[in-house]
Amino acid sequence: MKQIIHTAFLLIIGCFILVNQSVAQYTEQDIYAYIDQYKSVAIAKMQEHHIPASITMAQGILESACGMSRLSSEGNNHFGIKCHENWEGDTILIDDDELQECFRKYENASDSYNDHSLFLKNRKRYANLFELDMTDYEAWARTLKADGYATNPKYPELLIGLIERYHLAQLDTIAMLGDSALAQILASRPAATPESPAAPAVPVQQTPTTEKKVFTALGSEYPMGSSPFTYRKVFENNKTYFVIAKKDDTYESIAGDVQVSAANIRAFNDADSTMQPMENEIVYIEAKAKNNPDKIHIVVAGETLRYISQRYGVQLQYIFKYNNLNEKSIIHPGDQILLRH
Repeated sequence: MKQIIHTAFLLIIGCFILVNQSVAQYTEQDIYAYIDQYKSVAIAKMQEHHIPASITMAQGILESACGMSRLSSEGNNHFGIKCHENWEGDTILIDDDELQECFRKYENASDSYNDHSLFLKNRKRYANLFELDMTDYEAWARTLKADGYATNPKYPELLIGLIERYHLAQLDTIAMLGDSALAQILASRPAATPESPAAPAVPVQQTPTTEKKVFTALGSEYPMGSSPFTYRKVFENNKTYFVIAKKDDTYESIAGDVQVSAANIRAFNDADSTMQPMENEIVYIEAKAKNNPDKIHIVVAGETLRYISQRYGVQLQYIFKYNNLNEKSIIHPGDQILLRH
């Protein structure tokens, strides 16, 4: 059923998008390529202007037809911004609501991204956008439509569909961390493809194994937490505190260090009596959250439901619930796992 829904979504989004009254065709591969090309620009604009990178990227995909519309290819205008009376830069004439309408022309696509941010930021009609949580892309999408940005009644659903299908909220996570090194890591990764989905938002050290993966981290990629009950460094993932296992650590030794019972530590981490943490493995010291804003995870080889639970800081029982699964369920590469309703 999920595959049918996504196929229908792609037929709507990826095949025929009306951009400045010209029909442009593009494929899912073109979408992945567009994201890979402009993700660092969207992240930078979010850090500078406080507009979600996920929203900017989704708008760019829709309104430029992945950079294939005439307006974007000839005018570097990826957001369909018209000249308006205060524009003093170059222009390009395109048939839109009327014949030969005046649109802004930019020297490069980055200038278009920046002007898009300023366009929203400097107009009173969009002021209430900047009162929203930057991580609430659904509210941003719906408020853009309510404020008159687009006439298409399905505009919010189109943006949200793109963000969730292509995991664009990961860009917001990177921008919010505010670490330029993360952007460099993101830029250095291979481009995502339909066969190789987008890389996780947070750079993590994966245990090299051909069997079940264990979710590990170095700590620098997470915000620091503060616990008065331990001398160990505490970090935060999805509003849940964790420590990083050291060499020769056990759940029992960690429990003693953080003044929590060993039984609770095992329960927080869905670890049975035969398991012990590996070096650099994340060990939660409180109950994980019931959901995660990322909403969907696409499984890759070696991952288990417990791995996904640890990675996103979501209780395993709720992952079971959201996906109609249980402890005996087997997942496969490409499966989509819901992280919240």
